[in-house]
Amino acid sequence: MNVLWAHDHMFYYNESGRFYSGGKLPYKVWQRYLNVFDRLTVVGRGRKLPADADSAGKTLSSGPNVEFLVLPSLSNPVNKLIKKGYVERMLSEAILQADAVIARLPSELGAEAVRLARKFGKPFAVEVVACAWDGLWNYGSVQGKLYAPFSYQKTRSLVSQAPYAMYVTDSFLQRRYPNKAGRVGVCSNVEIAESPAEVLERRLAGIRGRQEEKPIVFGLIGSLNGRTKGIDVALRALSRIRDQLPPFEFRILGDGSQDRWKALADRLSLGDAVKFCGVLPSGQAVWEWLDEIDLYLQPSFQEGLPRAAIEAMSRGCPVIGSTAGGIPELIGEECLHKPGHDRQLAERILAFAGRTDALAEQAKRNFARSADYVKTKLDDRRQRFWQSFRTYAEQTGENLAPLEAIDRERREMA
Repeated sequence: MNVLWAHDHMFYYNESGRFYSGGKLPYKVWQRYLNVFDRLTVVGRGRKLPADADSAGKTLSSGPNVEFLVLPSLSNPVNKLIKKGYVERMLSEAILQADAVIARLPSELGAEAVRLARKFGKPFAVEVVACAWDGLWNYGSVQGKLYAPFSYQKTRSLVSQAPYAMYVTDSFLQRRYPNKAGRVGVCSNVEIAESPAEVLERRLAGIRGRQEEKPIVFGLIGSLNGRTKGIDVALRALSRIRDQLPPFEFRILGDGSQDRWKALADRLSLGDAVKFCGVLPSGQAVWEWLDEIDLYLQPSFQEGLPRAAIEAMSRGCPVIGSTAGGIPELIGEECLHKPGHDRQLAERILAFAGRTDALAEQAKRNFARSADYVKTKLDDRRQRFWQSFRTYAEQTGENLAPLEAIDRERREMA
């Protein structure tokens, strides 16, 4: 069975036809689907890499039984006018050749894939991974705020009517985007390796034996492109309380240009305390980086369920985060602040920084909670959901699409 998967994710490709992701969609993610389906056609946005481009910081997304279809973005008004027809033609051809469609929402390409799947009678499922309203309303532009209610309602409608809907949160996205009639699954798109008990033991020993003269290390993982991870919120919060804290460092791990954030740090008189760590390979290198963080910050404007926060929790790291998306499902109320409220984030930081008992309690709680996202636990749940969808697609796919409608569409495109 060939399944088409669609989302607005940006892939990078070179002359040899190899596709890379900025980190979120390596080939191992496609293997989750290939455990059930035979082939996958991945639809997303694309950017060609120069011949001499360095692929450091990117993960290989290409692999056996996975093909890519690069389409223009439909996320801006100009492209919606001049490129919508091309996207519809190319996506229609790909969907007609597929047996079923999986759309990751919110996304413009995902929404278009659902519309065309319904038009051609193709079985489809949706993956709900974030909130359309949060992403656009907090995007920082007038255009984003104006489009937020339309995207929100469109996503609600698509999810409501889907025969299969997979959510990455336990309750947040389900409340905002309820599915009324289909089969619903809950499975985080974040999965981590199981951490041995020694990780927590080392963390607790470090908290209790910490020397006062040693700087407190705050950490954040996220792309430097855009505002969604709340880097500016963290910088402003730390600037507010700099004189009330012992010496500290704020380390940021992520891809993208550092220039705007360095400039902001300098304006806030934090330039000497902020360290940009670039990009590290996933796995051991990131774990070692997190082991050096005393307090992890996740002041996001938009999230589904943040992988970085869960990884930090798996290393026994205390976490302070915003109320965006599914973050409140991970950490306690005393660790939360409203998105964009740097004053409230500063208060939360002061409440924990240097408090041995509070930090140790959060370390133990977070380490235990992270066990819910161990790969072995999620694989079985995810596979049962997609196996059910495959059975549904096999039983209904051929009967749902009138052959004359398909033939007519092919003639129109020709």
